[in-house]
Amino acid sequence: MNKVIKNILKILLIGFATTIIRIIGQLSIPAGEQTVLAPSIFAQNGTMPLVFTVYGIFAYSLIAALFLLIRDRMVGNRILQGLKYGLVCCAVWIVYLLEPLPHVAALDRITYPIADSVALIIMGLMLGWLFGKSKRSADWQKTAFPVLPVLTVTVCFFAGRMIQYLIFDTYSSFDEKTLETVLWCLLTGIAISCVMVWLNLHISNGNRIKRAMILGCLLFGVDLILFNFFMPLVFSADIPDLILRTFVDILTVTLGCLVFSDTRDLDKSPGNLFTYGQVS
Repeated sequence: MNKVIKNILKILLIGFATTIIRIIGQLSIPAGEQTVLAPSIFAQNGTMPLVFTVYGIFAYSLIAALFLLIRDRMVGNRILQGLKYGLVCCAVWIVYLLEPLPHVAALDRITYPIADSVALIIMGLMLGWLFGKSKRSADWQKTAFPVLPVLTVTVCFFAGRMIQYLIFDTYSSFDEKTLETVLWCLLTGIAISCVMVWLNLHISNGNRIKRAMILGCLLFGVDLILFNFFMPLVFSADIPDLILRTFVDILTVTLGCLVFSDTRDLDKSPGNLFTYGQVS
């Protein structure tokens, strides 16, 4: 029990430190102006700094805790292990921050990815320091890059986004910036697919449904939920629309992840492009 409590305290410490770094980053971002969304109730009554801090500690702590699902199958220097996880989180956050939305200014597509990436990289380094388990490179073996899962996850994500825009009319710039939005969907689908491939190498072996649930609902889904719900802290967002967008993305990515096989079988499956290392 003492070990569990210590681990919880370590996770909370990481969440707190990451939140402080993110707040410093936020204070460094030039104040932008947008007239599309009204300020949130927290921004109006002056409680946003407190609410942001509390939510940030909760969100970053939970994202940090997800590292424990993959650390046992990671190899190499423990700091590098944490850094890799931080970079994987950065990849997902950056592509979502690049989404063409009516309220997002051009400068925000540069400043916010930088601020969030710095915070997530610091989080990863702390995770590696406090929770990493160094393993020798001899624990690696060659396996093949699974092209089919990448294509499947990308197609599922893209289809889900088209359903959102064309049927549910979710909040977007699809009508005004159709080509840009479609290209963003493709880029984001590919980025998420590559992240899922990497994470699939580092989760415990299991049947397809179990793997899809861990990949899509936990490692991707929890991260996306926590990311998206930073938005209502700042803006008066349409919560039902935000919930729909979030859970359709999670559902489609999870469905795409059903094609993932046991990592030990990847090199035997058709549709592989090239080899790379994995834990034996």
